[in-house]
Amino acid sequence: MLDIFLLVTISCYALIILIFTIGLFLFKEEKTTIKPFVSVIIPALNEKDHIEKILFDVSNQTYPTEKYEILVIDDESSDITSNLVMALSEKYQNIKLLNSKDGDSTLKFKKRPLDLGIRSSYGEIIIQTDADCQVTNRWIETMVSYFTDNVGMVIGHSQINYDKSISQTVETLDFLMLSATGRSTAQFGIPFAATGQNLAFRKKTFYEVGGFSEFANALGGDDTFLLQSIRNKSDWDIVAALDKNSFTQTVPSLSFRSFVSQRRRWASDSLYFRITNPVFFVVIITTFLANLSILISFGINFVFSGSFQILISCLMIKLLVEGWMMVKATSIFNCKNLRKAFIPWFFLQIPYIVYMGITTLTPKNKAWGGRHEN
Repeated sequence: MLDIFLLVTISCYALIILIFTIGLFLFKEEKTTIKPFVSVIIPALNEKDHIEKILFDVSNQTYPTEKYEILVIDDESSDITSNLVMALSEKYQNIKLLNSKDGDSTLKFKKRPLDLGIRSSYGEIIIQTDADCQVTNRWIETMVSYFTDNVGMVIGHSQINYDKSISQTVETLDFLMLSATGRSTAQFGIPFAATGQNLAFRKKTFYEVGGFSEFANALGGDDTFLLQSIRNKSDWDIVAALDKNSFTQTVPSLSFRSFVSQRRRWASDSLYFRITNPVFFVVIITTFLANLSILISFGINFVFSGSFQILISCLMIKLLVEGWMMVKATSIFNCKNLRKAFIPWFFLQIPYIVYMGITTLTPKNKAWGGRHEN
């Protein structure tokens, strides 16, 4: 019975990964040369080590200076983040500092500073990123170029600026595979996910779908839930930015504990997808069950000295389909050096996905940027 369950779940999972991989081969891209006014939104919580770098990057763009503003929303930092922003605003006139205390108190976590920034902005196009990211000097220009008449949101790509350690390489590959899924499903016209590290949308689109109000108390939602709201409640197209000049870079997790905390935060609102995107929810459940069945099969066969033949066959199927997707993803995003981390990532992700699935059903670690909220 267990062998049948294993075969069924792995077969379904393999089919899903094959579809995702096919999506990576699709290429459809339209651009415009129109240059609307843009508001760059950067929430910041205790970012003294990073805020100067991101503001320097965003202040030195090919996009006309008079055509964009930079809004930094200090989310009650206890360090000197706000002082650094104030100092830089004297040098760069389009930098403005806001305080999240002035935001909507009904919004929790990162959504409050983001909402305040959006509602205080003058831009037709909103581009959001994080304070610990880095961007190219053509970032704004390239992201804006995807806003043809029918586009309401552009999903940008972000990758980790990692060192050569195996732990960071594995983390970077894991993040890349998540990004590849978002890019693939966007090409099919059914985008699953986005990252707030690199996301752009029309301000009127944000208002049309009610902003963050529908998921005000969710731990996440400032990116993927907003994407789902736009997909479900509007006729706007959602596209993925494929130009490397649109990519951002972010820092790796400082420790294994912070990595797990971040991934738990991302996974914490998975149950919301039952309503917002049932197809995505089925993918999440299938992925969890496939990896859970592998662990159970291994445990039972190990304890009772059973045959590992079917388990090994299923692992080989999983290895082949994930390997094909990884090869294509690393080619598209120009990071073939990550391929060396595939085998460690392949085996580590099995218990990791099961752990994340189980903890999703337990009390949440309600924190962002190290701050907890009730």
